[in-house]
Amino acid sequence: MAVGELFLSAFLQVMFDRLASPELLQFARKEGLRKQLDKWAKTLTRIQKALHDAKEKQYTKRIVKQWLDDLRDLAYDLEDILDEFTTEAALRRKLMGESQVSTSKDMKNPRPKD
Repeated sequence: MAVGELFLSAFLQVMFDRLASPELLQFARKEGLRKQLDKWAKTLTRIQKALHDAKEKQYTKRIVKQWLDDLRDLAYDLEDILDEFTTEAALRRKLMGESQVSTSKDMKNPRPKD
């Protein structure tokens, strides 16, 4: 199995894990995107099955190799998007936590009125 196919197989597993992450599921519920996430999970399952079949055919059919190359490029793009989402979600959690701590401190130590 070529390195590209190993990457794609591992990438698909990472995608399944990320689609099931609590942060993404919470965001999807809040934004009404749960059906879209379910659709993506089904699509990834179909891609995984097609990928398994394509691995064997890529050596005899040039179009299959091109499809695998395109799929690998797409996987890199998706990984970048999900990394951005994860980073943004973590930053929001951190800022919300700091905001709550600041608000809590203000409530415990109110400023004197002038």
